[in-house]
Amino acid sequence: MNNPLHNCIDQLLMEQGAYTPLNLLLAEGRLDYGDYEAWRSGHIRYLEEVLFGDPVQISQMIEQAEAYAIALKLVSEPLRYRIWGDDSNSTLSFSQHPAREQSFCTKYCPSEDQPQLDLFMDATASNLANRTAQALINRNNSEAKRLLQRLFDADPGHARLGALERLIEAEQQLHCTITDPQKYLLYIQDELTPLAEDELGSANHNLLVPHWRHLTIALADTLFNPAHPTLHPSYTATKAYDWQQVIHIIQAEAGWQQHADLLWRYAKANEQLHHPAVALQTYFQLCWDFPDIAGVIGKQAAAPLQQAWRHFLALDPELPNELFPAWYLMSQPGLIHQLPALDNAQQNTDTQTYQVIYGLYQKTNPGAASLNAASIPLRSELKQLSPTLFTHYMQTQR
Repeated sequence: MNNPLHNCIDQLLMEQGAYTPLNLLLAEGRLDYGDYEAWRSGHIRYLEEVLFGDPVQISQMIEQAEAYAIALKLVSEPLRYRIWGDDSNSTLSFSQHPAREQSFCTKYCPSEDQPQLDLFMDATASNLANRTAQALINRNNSEAKRLLQRLFDADPGHARLGALERLIEAEQQLHCTITDPQKYLLYIQDELTPLAEDELGSANHNLLVPHWRHLTIALADTLFNPAHPTLHPSYTATKAYDWQQVIHIIQAEAGWQQHADLLWRYAKANEQLHHPAVALQTYFQLCWDFPDIAGVIGKQAAAPLQQAWRHFLALDPELPNELFPAWYLMSQPGLIHQLPALDNAQQNTDTQTYQVIYGLYQKTNPGAASLNAASIPLRSELKQLSPTLFTHYMQTQR
């Protein structure tokens, strides 16, 4: 059986080349990026105090992730988080509890099955390059410039020199008015992001987020254009992890429910802000209105919903994407206490099927196999609307 936590760590390893508890907390929505920035700026003493959810469950999640990393034979190394822009040697704390502090401050990487570096490699230059990258991660651009100059003096032909210089120079863009948002978007996507990923690894967002926010401001008055879906402040705010702003921007867009991209971003933002009912309703709308792209749920939604989507695809007999909401409600009948019934304006064959399932579990005991006066006509209607879903429903009643 797929383990959602393992799947998340596998995804982090694939995308970022390493696993850290920090990135797990961000990916799982346990840590708001704004709170992370406040911690890195020295405004929060212990990061675990602002995490979302049960502290015991979060601690268990990190322990289970650590066990999985060890099982994968990943190599661990200690991490130190410092205040951004602070030249002192003081470190930030995750927890008052020593064991949790140690678990959080550990990075796991695949072992390198490569031959040892050439004995004549300039270790001083390599160390300077790494320190320059770390200064950029810490948002200490002045220190990065100083170290880059030392790197140039030590090895003018160093392979990383050009890339690090371009990342340092990128800060200048943040102090300039954006006159061509399309050009700036391409700059972030095609130039800055690959450089940051290569040079800063899993911490690349520390450098990229300010640029996404800068572009969000420039796009503030831009209306959504389906021909250019990424040239919209809801997209750039998503990339900056500004989830509440994503919601405000989309809600201000007339007819936003008619656009698949906006539905997806709205669902993701509510998911990250721990509004599960709103997120789920929006994902359902995506299935009904844009079934051809609903498969994104199985790739980018929260881990439990991804797992449900995989189970849905494995059904025999198969069901179309439009019936995922009805099937999911059937597999999680307790959701009728969190999700409202649909209004008549939303009615079509697929939503009507969903409403029938909703009614069946609202009016009957979900585990009961016996019929009653309320369930008989609803079962009959379900069989008419979708014989295949009716087959799956009857299997749940055995």
